[in-house]
Amino acid sequence: MEINSKVIGILGTAKNTGKTTTFNFLLEWANKENIRVGLTSIGYDGEDIDNITGLPKPRIFIQKGNIIATAEQCLSSTAAELEIIEKTSIITPLGQVVIGSALQEGLVVLAGPNKGKDLKYIIQKIKQQGVQIVLVDGALNRMIPLVHCDALILTTGASRHIDIDLLVEETESILRVYNLPLREGQNIPNQEIRRHQHNMVIFQKNGVIRKLNDYSLISPKTLHNLINNIAEKESEEIYIPGIIQDKILKEMVEKYSALFRGKTILIDNPTFLLVGSQDIRYLKDLLADMISKGINLKTLHSLPVLAVTINPFYPKYHRYGKESYEADWIDAVQLYQKMKSRISLPVINIKGEESKKLVMIIKKFLNIGKKKK
Repeated sequence: MEINSKVIGILGTAKNTGKTTTFNFLLEWANKENIRVGLTSIGYDGEDIDNITGLPKPRIFIQKGNIIATAEQCLSSTAAELEIIEKTSIITPLGQVVIGSALQEGLVVLAGPNKGKDLKYIIQKIKQQGVQIVLVDGALNRMIPLVHCDALILTTGASRHIDIDLLVEETESILRVYNLPLREGQNIPNQEIRRHQHNMVIFQKNGVIRKLNDYSLISPKTLHNLINNIAEKESEEIYIPGIIQDKILKEMVEKYSALFRGKTILIDNPTFLLVGSQDIRYLKDLLADMISKGINLKTLHSLPVLAVTINPFYPKYHRYGKESYEADWIDAVQLYQKMKSRISLPVINIKGEESKKLVMIIKKFLNIGKKKK
């Protein structure tokens, strides 16, 4: 039975930023509240030992009744006993994705689908089992399928950057992108725009629709093709359904701002802008430059970030005869204070007292605990 459940993606900026710890915290809380959870991963995660650093890494600890979707080969490494509900037709490098119900608690290894359409299918199948919340394990290097989530929790920390100022600056940029204004209230309905999801499209004020062969804005060639097809006074909205590279967007803003002034660049979802960025830190400045030059940037799909969890831990690299790593930490208080002073979202150290805030945020998002009038 499918109920009105919500899908939350846990987006990690790097390994060891606390993503799995956040995952386990939410699973433990949901179990105490008798909330049935479904979970899967975009690609592979949950290994016992970090395969790069060799340091111990927490794994996903599921509770009885949880619904999981993972690759078949992962079942041999899964301590929890599962009742297989369905073997899907989705194939990963670790085998066929299966959906199972946990008959007991225990550690699991998650390896889910890599493609957006496959994740969408898996989420639908998990929802049919009557879960109230679906958690999706994601990361910056495999984030595009997260568009099928209803909201995100961003996890970041010293493993991404040990320079706190740099880390905060990058987090600001990520949140700025996810906070792009949603397109609504225009003459052309969103449904009409979505029909052109495989091509760049220029919508003109006179009703003329110009479809281009390009899908993404990723090279000077694609930019010049777009420029050559724009009618300066007639063009109103430019829909770019694919990835946008930041350096190409920067060239557009710096060299051709007069042509694009007063027009709206419409992207499918914020994720495609992040994926195309070589250095995420500078995106917020680029977006500010667009606004100052009168170029609008909007998104068809919103993907709100509920909170940012932080982790001061990082694997410190050493060379003692042979390459090795050891656990180390940056200043946790300074990380928390600087992050909190620069972003408007709740900042949470998942192992600290602030973890209670995350519970309240999730409850509010799920409409749990509201009194009926």
